[in-house]
Amino acid sequence: MICYMPRIQVKERLIKFRIEGTSISSLRNNSSSSETQTKQRQHHLKARESQVHNINIHLHGLFAAVEHGQLEKAKNILSTCEVQVNSVNSDGLTPLDVAFLSNNRELVRLLLIHGATEETSMKNLEPHLMNLLGEAERRVLELRLCGNQDSVQTKSLVLWERRKRGLKKMLIGFEHAKPPDKPEKIIVEVTGNDSVRVSCVEADNQESAICTKFNVEWSTSESFKNLTGSKCVPATDGEITISNLEHGKTYYFRCSAGNLRAFSDFQYPTPAFVTISSWWDVSQESRRCSAAIKVKMDDILDKMISIRPDLHRSLFEVSGNDCTLNTKRRKPPTFKQLFSGNTKLHKNLRRGVYLSCLLYHEDKVLVTNEDYLPVVEIDDTYPKEMLNDFHWFYKIAFAWKDLKWFKEELEKSTNSSISFRTKLIQAVTQMQDIFNTQDLGKVYYKPIRDSDGTTVICTVNNVCQPKNVVNLKWTPIAKIKKKSSRSDNLTDLLISSIQDQIMFYQTSYTKLQKGLYVGYLLMRSSVDMLHVMVPMQNPNMPVCCKIRDNSHINAEEWLWLQQGAGAPSEYKCLGFASQFKVATNQLFSLVQIPKDKRTVQRVYTSEVIEVNQDVSIIMIVPPAEVACAVGEGNQSPVNLHRIKLIPLSVQVFEMIHFGTYRADTLLLYARLSSVVQLDSDDARYSIRQAWSSSDLEVAKQRLDSVEALETSLNAAWKHLRWLLDVMNFARERLFQSQISNSNCSKSASNSQLEMKSAKSNSLLQLPDTKLVKSRGSWPGPGLNSMRTLESVCPEISRSEQYLSPPAHDRDYGLTNKKSCSSETSNDSKDEPEYNDAQSSDPDLSSRIPNHVSTKDLIKVDDERFSDATIKSESLVPVPAPGIIEVCAAYETGLPHPPSLKLHISPMTSAREVVQLFLQQLNMSVVVKGKSGPIYPSSEFGNFCLVSVTGARERCLREDFKPLQLTDPWRNGRLYIRHKQDLLAAIELHSSILTTTTVKHH
Repeated sequence: MICYMPRIQVKERLIKFRIEGTSISSLRNNSSSSETQTKQRQHHLKARESQVHNINIHLHGLFAAVEHGQLEKAKNILSTCEVQVNSVNSDGLTPLDVAFLSNNRELVRLLLIHGATEETSMKNLEPHLMNLLGEAERRVLELRLCGNQDSVQTKSLVLWERRKRGLKKMLIGFEHAKPPDKPEKIIVEVTGNDSVRVSCVEADNQESAICTKFNVEWSTSESFKNLTGSKCVPATDGEITISNLEHGKTYYFRCSAGNLRAFSDFQYPTPAFVTISSWWDVSQESRRCSAAIKVKMDDILDKMISIRPDLHRSLFEVSGNDCTLNTKRRKPPTFKQLFSGNTKLHKNLRRGVYLSCLLYHEDKVLVTNEDYLPVVEIDDTYPKEMLNDFHWFYKIAFAWKDLKWFKEELEKSTNSSISFRTKLIQAVTQMQDIFNTQDLGKVYYKPIRDSDGTTVICTVNNVCQPKNVVNLKWTPIAKIKKKSSRSDNLTDLLISSIQDQIMFYQTSYTKLQKGLYVGYLLMRSSVDMLHVMVPMQNPNMPVCCKIRDNSHINAEEWLWLQQGAGAPSEYKCLGFASQFKVATNQLFSLVQIPKDKRTVQRVYTSEVIEVNQDVSIIMIVPPAEVACAVGEGNQSPVNLHRIKLIPLSVQVFEMIHFGTYRADTLLLYARLSSVVQLDSDDARYSIRQAWSSSDLEVAKQRLDSVEALETSLNAAWKHLRWLLDVMNFARERLFQSQISNSNCSKSASNSQLEMKSAKSNSLLQLPDTKLVKSRGSWPGPGLNSMRTLESVCPEISRSEQYLSPPAHDRDYGLTNKKSCSSETSNDSKDEPEYNDAQSSDPDLSSRIPNHVSTKDLIKVDDERFSDATIKSESLVPVPAPGIIEVCAAYETGLPHPPSLKLHISPMTSAREVVQLFLQQLNMSVVVKGKSGPIYPSSEFGNFCLVSVTGARERCLREDFKPLQLTDPWRNGRLYIRHKQDLLAAIELHSSILTTTTVKHH
């Protein structure tokens, strides 16, 4: 076909090379050594090398594979060789042209995936093919008219005849080609203040012509008389982001599918237009702009330098290295430092406060010769303001390299109230000298205490390149745990918390994927502190579930959330409404809120929490009467059905949160606030120590200046602290709102299908409101921003509960269900109410297309509630919890096929077992420092749980409960494999049995 022309050219060049080689060899055999012969020889060699380089073997092979329809060969060339996929051969055709004219859909898609475009394609393809065909026919005729043909001419004639047939076939293919069907649908989303994302979906019709591109056009006119812009995108992408649009303006969009032949008719989105808007256009609250806050902090820094000329701006400059782990080595300690009392590592911890540092590499930690963690003493007495000092240390620990300078500032101060902070910094510098490094990692979220009040502040860090340290050694974690005893001794408590500290270090600074999330605020209060309950898997954010990939909310969507039941859902908000509804249901299932308590939950509609440019979150808060749990044991974590919640103080949560998403701003604030606070304390101390009126006046002036800076700094920082506003909103009392009769009747009919949840004891179970002493209503963002989920999702709510909550509704709390540790009560019937596509894992995405109709949504809801009713009516005996052993039958990156023993409840499904297993193995790969593979949560659905016995396998449904297996599968072995790899589990099971038999013999 078309590739026979390059073959002819290659053959002709090879013949030419033989002739040149013969001439060169003859020149070599000539005994003459004149300069003319030498120059001729060099000229021939250069000419030959240039001709050889002009032949691209890989490109020639790609053209041949595309011509003959060899998909696997073309895929191998594109993946292993460096080939310019948009290259043009001597006939002016690209591989994409050849694949399209051959009508090979798979090859066209493969080339598009590897970056093939039509930019280098021939514009007038039909006349060009006719010219090539005419030339081929002329050459065939010439060769046939030649008499006495040798072997070379005969082969050339065969090649030209094949080329002629190939060109004729391609010309026929072009003549019969037609434009593809118009796109099946178009989705238009506002993704920013001046940007829109347009997604085109190819028509699902196998008889349609090949689609290679989409043409997107947009205009401010509905008739598209004056186009604002247009752009073509490859069919494999099908998505384009249009920027620099005018804010507040309405744009119309349309899209057509095309190929080398022509474009199809236009397809229009529903609705056909969008208005470039944002949620803050209709909100009374201002955005939390970190850039403006940084400008304010820079102004405060200038004023601070004017007060204290000894400060330099270079001390407060934030660079990229400051926000990452600093691996700069300190000078080696001297013998005097090593054997002095200041560097003594403590084994038996008496009453006082200590500092511990956990350095780990893969599955090993750095310990003393007695297998204890390195611990140095801070103070032998417990300070009065321990919590404040701990939060202060948590803040300054984001800049380890500043501690030397800050230590000097503390030692200059004559204020006795900061003596503990001075000792704390001294203990840190001692630990830095011991490890010969500046960076001690991250501070653990809480001090570890024993029954006697002895306290240890812990830091954790991962060492990429472990080095030997004097009087310390690297020991496996498992070995240390075996030596420790399960006692209340603080040293044993430190060892038992090693795994938790490492887990917290690894997960606390992991960012969420790009998108919009819905989060739930869970609070606990104690006598002296307020805690936020966050998931152990992602402690820098509240419990949340993903709504969609687009993190932007436009004005129409925000108005729908604010207006609630008072305004019907417009068609352009149906997609967002369905996605929000599914995500909130997943969230409620995740935190185990019973269905009859979900109607009184409230949406925080004062603002959208813009965490950063890629992540936004809509917060949901519980009723004001039960917004904050009160009771003992507030420092203990809570194991729910699918997640583990840990309590973080508000200050620690904000440090972790902003350290993950706004590290530059946090670091600048930490440095500024530390200096301002120190100067403020010194100024107050100077007033108390002043003897004369002149000294008193000078001290007051200094205090006024520093307090003005401190007030400005706190105001700037408070503008970023979105959690305080959400907490204030959660504590506000609600007024009664008017609900329409239609919504009441609809919610009442749906409420009859809800399952009744039995009361159970829980660590987070809240007492009756009659027994809770309310602190009153905190000043919040205003009553106009209060909406309940009933107004957002009226079809699943009961308005009577919202108007007048009965007493039993005030017992709202989280039921204590442990999927991997304890027995589950009958309340678990409220939990499994979603299919596989609607998983309640916070890392999984909830993707509901915008084109879903209202009828389909109502139908899905009815089926779900009907299934729930059937489950509630057919009660069966619940088996007891058990331990299962699961083995990996897929590539893990570990030396041997790993297996885990999991303690599961009777209601744990196969999907949850797969998720837990993959998460644990991912963490093992990271801890051991292996290269992978690491499977993201979006790929968990590609795995399944199977039971193998003998040479038979049973693949368990994702909603199947493994503890409900019957014989013979109950006695089989459980494996997790790829769904496509059907024989992986059986082959691994057979190899394990063979190995076991050989060992026995």
